[in-house]
Amino acid sequence: MRELPRKLFHLSGLLFHPLALVLGDYRRLFFLSLLLAITLFETLRLTGCLRLPGRLSSLLREGEFRRPTGTFYYLWGVGLSFLLFPLKAALCGLWVLALGDGISGLFGRGPLHHLVFFALSLCVFLFFGLPFGGKILLLSGVLTLIEALPFPDDNLILPLATALGVRILSSLPG
Repeated sequence: MRELPRKLFHLSGLLFHPLALVLGDYRRLFFLSLLLAITLFETLRLTGCLRLPGRLSSLLREGEFRRPTGTFYYLWGVGLSFLLFPLKAALCGLWVLALGDGISGLFGRGPLHHLVFFALSLCVFLFFGLPFGGKILLLSGVLTLIEALPFPDDNLILPLATALGVRILSSLPG
């Protein structure tokens, strides 16, 4: 099962949570540096100046040999979330991507996949103390629709859309 290591990578992104807390005010500098490093790495890989070892290249999907990888988009989505949004919103984006997208991917691409993603994104919002109600259900539904789109890459869009949604909901009265 080639997807299992990819999904474990998704879950490993949760390590950014304690790192962001420890870094405090320096987290934006860290994530900016991470974005620059991953962009340089991916540019060198795509131009042929850098070759991945066989074990790592076996994790790439067919189309990722000639275009940016899911990892590239994952790190850009998470990094931009931490650069652009308050900590709580960025953390929600990280958790929805890592947990929701990571675990639901183990269920294929059918209705069960979407139901699992919806439920896990809802759980993330409740875990972060957002009040249960129509707004959170709507946000989970919108994110489920975004996750189901074939493009743009959900690893990039999901953390940003989640952080934006949480930011908007946090600013609304009641």
